[in-house]
Amino acid sequence: MSEEPDVIRCHVVAENAEALREFLRETQPDVGCRAVARDTQGGFGLDIYLPQEKIDPVRSARSAPLVNIIEIENVTENWRNLKEDIGGGDRFASRDAVPHGLGRKE
Repeated sequence: MSEEPDVIRCHVVAENAEALREFLRETQPDVGCRAVARDTQGGFGLDIYLPQEKIDPVRSARSAPLVNIIEIENVTENWRNLKEDIGGGDRFASRDAVPHGLGRKE
């Protein structure tokens, strides 16, 4: 089984809304569930999610000079780090296991 490429969260800022729309139309990145462009000091900003290997092609897109692309975090690496804290087994596997945790016990 091949491993999925790392996904990078980037923040894109354009001088105006039309420049941001043009960039999004051309590159078609993943903008998450609720894409909302926010008015910032530098213009209109939006978070996008890109596989690692697509960052360079997006930076060289025709509309890329209209925007500033800032890499924020490697979302996949953060998930891998968090996943290490999760146990591998089923804590209720045996029938006489007593539930534990923060939930209400019944």
